[in-house]
Amino acid sequence: PRLELLRTLAVQFGITVPGRLVVRGEHTREAGAAGFAHLMGMKYRPDAVFCANDAVAIGAMDKAEEQGIGIPGDVALIGHDDASFASLVRPRLTTVRYPAVDVGKAAARLLIERLNGRVARKTVHVKAEFVSRGTV
Repeated sequence: PRLELLRTLAVQFGITVPGRLVVRGEHTREAGAAGFAHLMGMKYRPDAVFCANDAVAIGAMDKAEEQGIGIPGDVALIGHDDASFASLVRPRLTTVRYPAVDVGKAAARLLIERLNGRVARKTVHVKAEFVSRGTV
């Protein structure tokens, strides 16, 4: 779902995201470190990284520190979900926040519709909030 979000945002802003810049993995701190290392090992490394969640972003921050890469000086970094720990790390993590209650209600409505056989597939939009902190 978050990869679809990235693609939707890219289309909305007229940006093409090459497949080689999309790193798939678990949504863990360890996967974030591994994915960041992969991206920074590329011949033409990106100057910004958008992570699937805040845990992945913090793993990326760990690897950046280990490799002497400045966040945000060398690479901007954005997490996703505004976990409680996002504002505790240094620099404080820039992230995207979604209204959890609205997402939960929409998911429950879709599940009920699906259980009743009324909806095969449906897109639901919720308003996200960009939380600017110290990593961009």
